[in-house]
Amino acid sequence: MSTPIISICIPTYKRASCLKQCLDSIVVQLDDPLVRDRVEIVISDNASPDNTENIVEEFKKKYNNIVYYKNTENIGVDRNILNVAARASGEYVWFMGDDDALFSGALVYMLDELRLHKFDYCLVNCLGYDNFLQKPAVRQPNFAITNNTYYETLDEAVKKMDRKSLVGNFCGLSIQVIRRSLWDGVTNKGVHVGTNAVHLYTTLLAMKGKPFAMIAKPLVKVRAANIRWDTFPGLDTLSNRSESTYIALLWILKTYDIPHSKEIMRIRQRIDLVKSWIINVLKRYLFKSQRVRDIIKRILGKL
Repeated sequence: MSTPIISICIPTYKRASCLKQCLDSIVVQLDDPLVRDRVEIVISDNASPDNTENIVEEFKKKYNNIVYYKNTENIGVDRNILNVAARASGEYVWFMGDDDALFSGALVYMLDELRLHKFDYCLVNCLGYDNFLQKPAVRQPNFAITNNTYYETLDEAVKKMDRKSLVGNFCGLSIQVIRRSLWDGVTNKGVHVGTNAVHLYTTLLAMKGKPFAMIAKPLVKVRAANIRWDTFPGLDTLSNRSESTYIALLWILKTYDIPHSKEIMRIRQRIDLVKSWIINVLKRYLFKSQRVRDIIKRILGKL
């Protein structure tokens, strides 16, 4: 296999059945030889105690462009993300959550985009699905855009984004497509190990001042409400997650020279936290029925 254009990098832990769905959605697109010769799949298994290794080995029997590594111990989510990217050999890294999947034709579409050489980094649109990846759980894609948007620099795009969406945009793992040489050029990645978002910090350092794009076409299916917060040390409560988001947002605003007031941001953070608590209580105790939640969602838009 020649040097691939895309390395699909999947950090995984104890999600064998989800990973199988993820890999199924990728390998079915490898029937096209133009895709197969330009794409590799790199998996870093964080010492999963389930049958993850067996499932991957079955795929490897059929496809020689799957690279699999199993850590001898669980090294944490951040180090596993760094590990899978370090194993890649493609021109671009496309991170993929082990519980997400690609839409049909996604790889052909992205390879065509990359051939145009319009960007070093892009965010790919995605659509939220139920936990079986059978039907959409939301009415519209993550980004409400109808055409691809290209920017001379990432800085320009960051300054135009709504502040409430900044951390979410750059933290979503499966929507990140990054030129690998620029990612590799960040030498102090380890500083951000422990944030549970090492990819956010590394990418925004690597891509500052570089050409950037937002892809309008949804290429990724993401599972709704499938984040296992207990696997992220320090993010096990709403308040901890709120604080982590606040810290990341402050860092982005400072790194990209965006004027801001820490005091106002702190007030907004606390208001948002109270809203999240209320919504969480309503979901857990008052609106257990999905039908009721769907009705409330139409009224309030969030439950």
